[in-house]
Amino acid sequence: MAKVRIVEATLARVPLALVGPLHTSSGTHSARSATLIAVVLDDGSVGWGENVSPEEDFYTGETSSTSVRAMRGDLLGGIVDREFGAPSELDASWWGTTEFPMARCAVESAVWDAWCRGRGIALATALGGSPGDVAVGAVVGLHPSAADTVTEALARVAEGYRHLKLKIARGRDREVVAAVRDAVGPGASLSVDANGAYSADDVGLLAGLAEVGVDLVEQPFAPGDLAASGQLSATRSVKVGLDESIMTMCDLDLALTAGAVDAVNVKPSRLGGLGAAVGILERCRAEGLDAWIGGMLESGVGRAAALALATHPACTLAPDLSASARYFEHDVTEPFVLADGRLRVPATAGIGREPLSEMITGAAMEALP
Repeated sequence: MAKVRIVEATLARVPLALVGPLHTSSGTHSARSATLIAVVLDDGSVGWGENVSPEEDFYTGETSSTSVRAMRGDLLGGIVDREFGAPSELDASWWGTTEFPMARCAVESAVWDAWCRGRGIALATALGGSPGDVAVGAVVGLHPSAADTVTEALARVAEGYRHLKLKIARGRDREVVAAVRDAVGPGASLSVDANGAYSADDVGLLAGLAEVGVDLVEQPFAPGDLAASGQLSATRSVKVGLDESIMTMCDLDLALTAGAVDAVNVKPSRLGGLGAAVGILERCRAEGLDAWIGGMLESGVGRAAALALATHPACTLAPDLSASARYFEHDVTEPFVLADGRLRVPATAGIGREPLSEMITGAAMEALP
């Protein structure tokens, strides 16, 4: 396969206004900046990626400041003049490190986009899926009361979402979920995301959520507590979905050995790139695990790449990739619009989206060394 060379890389940070804060057991998310990277290959093709690392260290410890510092430094600044045959080569050995997976994912995504554009291939196709419509879900954050949660849940169903993922925490779980189930009826499926807020003492409580219509509990316990996840999975009441527990293929191996996983939330940013995410998806399919693509408050750049990944045949559950209007007043790209509970995955080359000129005009742009 003919090699191509990266000849230029540029970083841009674009402030985005959220339509409202998202509350979880790990904190409140009220604003973010889209950290975008553009790469140019020697065939003239340009691709875009997004670094979705959060401002604080509540998720995996990689923050926006540390991640961007890595992008500016030797880790990612050295990509200019590097050659590769296909983006699938950009694994940990190519970078020479397993650190900063979100930074690596941003650059790798831009390379995938540029490479696909240069060959007229849709990213979805290159990743093993196919462009089309994807049924998506909406995340409902923590609220002060069950009534407030019901209000948001009903608003999401009215918008067309047919799957809701409710954020839960101790004291705001069964009663809240039961109220939402009664309000939305059987037409919407429900899962919950605990963000690691529970302990092994809560296995019975979490298993009992099946009685109020929950089919999956995401990241119920701390990332390293596979024993508790195994206990919950063994009840066969609800499926255990893992997020932060799965950072590498080795982590998935450990979870499988412990009987601690029924489904995996596949976030390419957490795993270090689209190639690594495809590897996890293919392993899930081989092991008979459910899988879905998680969201990280991406702008249209990151959302386009994640939606392309969501067309992979191993994705059996609705992705957490809502329409642009769910989070942003104005997206960086042409917005993704919900239609009958589904989002359209672009069939054009690459991710099928690029930043709007009015959104990046005036943004701080810098060339990577």
